[in-house]
Amino acid sequence: MSNIALATIPSSDQTTLYISAWAENTIDQLKSKHLQFFALTKDRATLSVFESMLKKHEPSLIFINGHGGPDLVCGHKDEELIKVGRNEILLKKTITYALSCSSAKELGPSAVKAGAVAYIGYIEDFIFFISPDKRTRPREDKTAEMFLAPANHVIVSLAKGHTVLEATNASKNYFLKNIQKLISSESSVDEREYLRYLIWDMRSLVSLGDQKATAI
Repeated sequence: MSNIALATIPSSDQTTLYISAWAENTIDQLKSKHLQFFALTKDRATLSVFESMLKKHEPSLIFINGHGGPDLVCGHKDEELIKVGRNEILLKKTITYALSCSSAKELGPSAVKAGAVAYIGYIEDFIFFISPDKRTRPREDKTAEMFLAPANHVIVSLAKGHTVLEATNASKNYFLKNIQKLISSESSVDEREYLRYLIWDMRSLVSLGDQKATAI
């Protein structure tokens, strides 16, 4: 086990701008942990650089951020990074977490079949909302935080040495905590509109492969 983590953090539109800001914030907080993170940001989040870093560092944990679909995940400017039937073998011997729409539906099972230790991701679209007045300051966006903080908690938990199943459940519990907060009288009517989408994301998150595996 390498104790090395590799993250892809593209930023080419509003969605990836937000996801990347929260991913970078999470990685910054984990620098003192036991994993060494290498982050491929913006135009470095490409297949060629990704393949090079995989070969050079042999990471035990991969954190993919970006757009995707049932059979693929993307890098910078939606370049196809990993796709079923093409190169899912690149995830061999890794625990991979993809913060990407619906990739756990087909790519996840295919990656595990090709030798990935585990694959954590979403079987449906990952949905989140933002506050318009925070568009240029994603880390200050409390609306986005309700969705992206729980989503990033998968990596936080794995970096602490928790198992694949524990990390997945920790993220789900974080979503549940935010759901319960919105149900309470403290939230506004507008905020309660986010409830069904938090529930959607929580239910869409799945872990495949070795549930007892750890990244460190």
